[in-house]
Amino acid sequence: MRRTIIALSSILAATVPAQAQSKPPVSPSDYGQWESLATFREYGGLSPDGKWLAYGINRSNRNNDLRVTNIADGTTKTVAFGAQPVFSSDSHWVAYSIGISESQEEKLKKDKKLVPKKIGLLNLTTGELSTVDGIESFAFSPDGAWLAMRRTPPEKKDSDKKDSVDASDADDAPPGATLLLRQLSTGRDTSFGNVSEYAWQNLPKTGTFLAMTISAEDKTGNGLQIFDVRTASVRVLETSGSVYSGLSWRKKSADLAVLRSKSDDHRDGPTQVALAWTNLGQSSESAHLYDSTADSKFPAATRTVSFHKPEWALDGGVVFLGLAKWEDKIGEPAKPATPAADGAKSTDTTKTSDASAKDAAAAKNGDKEDDDPPTVDVWNWHDVEVMPKQKLSAKNDRQKNRLAAWLLDKNSFVPLGKDLDERVTPLKHQSLAVADNWSAYAMERSIGRPAGDISLVDISTGARTKIQDRLNDDYYLEESPGGRYLLYFRDDNYWAVNTATHAVVNITKNAQTSFVDRESDFTIKQKPPFGVAGWTKDDAAVILYDKFDLWQVAPDGSKAVRLTDGAADQVRHHYEKLDLDEEWIDTSKAIYLSLFGIWNKKSGFARLEPGPSGALTEEHLVWLDKSLDRLAKAKDADVFEYVSQTFVESPNALIAGPDLKDAKAVTKTNPFQNNYAWGREELIEYKNSHNERLQGALFYPAGYDTAKKYPMIVYMYEKLSDNLHRYSPPSERNYYNVSAMNAHGYFVLEPDILFKPRDPGVSVADCVTAAAKRVIQMGVVDAKKIGIMGHSWGGFDTTYLATHTSNFFAAAVAGAPITDLVSNYGNHHWSSGIAETDHIETGQQRMEVPLYEDLQAYIRNSAVFGVSSMTTPLLIEVGDSDGTVFFHQGVELYNIARRAQKDVVLIEYAGEDHGLRKKANQIDYQRRIFQWFGHYLKDEPPASWITKGEPYLDRERELRKLKAASAKD
Repeated sequence: MRRTIIALSSILAATVPAQAQSKPPVSPSDYGQWESLATFREYGGLSPDGKWLAYGINRSNRNNDLRVTNIADGTTKTVAFGAQPVFSSDSHWVAYSIGISESQEEKLKKDKKLVPKKIGLLNLTTGELSTVDGIESFAFSPDGAWLAMRRTPPEKKDSDKKDSVDASDADDAPPGATLLLRQLSTGRDTSFGNVSEYAWQNLPKTGTFLAMTISAEDKTGNGLQIFDVRTASVRVLETSGSVYSGLSWRKKSADLAVLRSKSDDHRDGPTQVALAWTNLGQSSESAHLYDSTADSKFPAATRTVSFHKPEWALDGGVVFLGLAKWEDKIGEPAKPATPAADGAKSTDTTKTSDASAKDAAAAKNGDKEDDDPPTVDVWNWHDVEVMPKQKLSAKNDRQKNRLAAWLLDKNSFVPLGKDLDERVTPLKHQSLAVADNWSAYAMERSIGRPAGDISLVDISTGARTKIQDRLNDDYYLEESPGGRYLLYFRDDNYWAVNTATHAVVNITKNAQTSFVDRESDFTIKQKPPFGVAGWTKDDAAVILYDKFDLWQVAPDGSKAVRLTDGAADQVRHHYEKLDLDEEWIDTSKAIYLSLFGIWNKKSGFARLEPGPSGALTEEHLVWLDKSLDRLAKAKDADVFEYVSQTFVESPNALIAGPDLKDAKAVTKTNPFQNNYAWGREELIEYKNSHNERLQGALFYPAGYDTAKKYPMIVYMYEKLSDNLHRYSPPSERNYYNVSAMNAHGYFVLEPDILFKPRDPGVSVADCVTAAAKRVIQMGVVDAKKIGIMGHSWGGFDTTYLATHTSNFFAAAVAGAPITDLVSNYGNHHWSSGIAETDHIETGQQRMEVPLYEDLQAYIRNSAVFGVSSMTTPLLIEVGDSDGTVFFHQGVELYNIARRAQKDVVLIEYAGEDHGLRKKANQIDYQRRIFQWFGHYLKDEPPASWITKGEPYLDRERELRKLKAASAKD
């Protein structure tokens, strides 16, 4: 955009500011209409035949729409508050959920009423729209001719609800509800009662069975039923007074599994009897049953559990189940002793009566206290997980289980998992599983240094073969789609394990490139790899990423071939998976890639085309100075979609053929933008003190006038320059909104920051001041009117700059900031329960070592220790329920700065977490941001809260007035 303007004649260039100023900037009262484009993950919202596109229009005022557009003629159906569209496989129908407005939903929740659920159905042939109320979920049949709709089940009474401790183990029937089954060609509905689960046969386009578990309130008639759409008949496969759950169809088959509960009066919760049918509806149909209580070889005090849904081996014959300890039932309190008979002998009735009375009185007074157990939690240094994490994870921990295999042909049961501190994953197309056991390294894992012992497990026997002891960073471990290889990353290389021979090979040592991101500034011993694109057919090769390109590498390490040519132009290539069901990357067909210029920020798409010899040739299809992403393809047609946007051009979906040429926009978001002055984007370059090349995204004020110098707000996090072409719909709810800042007359700079180990704050000061100086050199901003702002880790950046740079920044706003690495080191992420020791040493804060090993580094990188030289007015925002950054971090800096008589204001939002969720608070915060910067960067008169504060009693009275006015309305 900027280069185009510069290329115009001088006369036209001189008129641009006047034309821009003739349009008003967007005002907050106009923000609500602004639109964001929402596309959907599954085939980008394209119908299978590629003739329709479903997409969402989300507005700043939350009055969102679902739209379904005919790609050929552009006709569009609009559904207010529609969401979650699903096309039938024959592309004749689309179904979707329908919500309500934000204000309606808030009122219902406030009144503790259920939010109503309903669905809509659009006939794509006739254009007819219909709705069905009270539907919780829906699913089309594989052939697209039927729609199953399950009504919202009745809410349980409070007396029926289990407490959190017992919920995971209870023999509690899932609520049943009415299931409507509509034949779409006739519109006729068939009703089934008390359906708790339902699932269509997983056989694309030809599956005919609908499986249903029945769960009646009194358990009469409970069971498993099958409806066959060919004959419109129902077949009862199993019935009893037990609870049925965990419906599981094997992919592309007629094999079905389910669990049936079985209780024991002396055990907590039920065990599960596993049931399976193979080749349902065929002459070779066979039924299978496994009851662990009838198996003498089954582990003692163990059960199969309902919270591990049965999983079929991809090739059939094996069903994977979950094992867990079967606890003894906790007994009832002991009954009181039987009182003595009336004729029992007593030697001193008076003394006995007096003593009894005293005892009874004492007992009465102490009963309540004696019955209350102590409320203590014990935090022991041996705890692998700290107590807050244990509490938050309690539900999941109660449902931890070990994997086991049920072999149908032998009706035998093989435990595969050894303990709960491991992950066992069956390999596809193999009779093996891989076990990653971290029990020996659990403590290290809890402080950001994961490791695991890797073994192969024989599914038929449970026998293990050790592959690798102490594999650090075991989250890079993965299995090939065919199960022939394991792949992991160690010592800067990829290693492959042949699962048949157990041979372990370094497959990348001879490749003429590096697959490790050496530029990563995270303080971990093993720098991360660039990643894996996928495997070619039958596991013949793995496709890996280096910094720019894709490499096809043989799993025995014999060959490594570069498939693309991105390094020459510094263009990153990434594989685009367009078929969500594919197992392998098929190199006999065109392979689509996304492109991104890491320095010029251009983007686009390419494809690798196979030649006669099988060699792949790269062809660039589209390459623009815009953001192009979200490439998708219709399931059954060569119709492609992608989204194009810049900071100036609102995002729109474009439709094209396989070559992506002559793409046609089928959406038109924010057509009214032309009525307003708007900003534009520019990429800047600068260097830090280490002479490292850095970039920043600079956004111009709306209606920019070349004759003026403007104030600037620097918004920080880590590396933000890649957001150069991201459109920013103005919003008061998104309180750090770039377009809103532009509309208020500010330049906005989003700079890149490179962090050095043990010096995050020092790195921020180095990189951000260099970026700001570069913009000052451009002559477009007032060097004395530069503000800084950030949230969370960006809040850390902001408070550090505010306290460690003198007379450089004119104002600062820090949301939910980390201000003291010393005190924060001993804190928690309360929302996740993890100790900050992990996050600080190996996470964003990059301190690398514990506090006690380099105290001075913690001190020199903490805002609170620079308060004495602070010259930047600072506004701190906190939510008093922040579970990510303890809000006392903000309070701590406020108190110290207040004591030092520095210009600091803290605003605290009651009941808010790390990000503000309440509409009123979101709007209030943004308005205060603009009041703060307006005063310090634009010399506007200060709001009274800036200079005088808001005394509690005055604020209390103001709230009463607002409440009274609201009641009148």
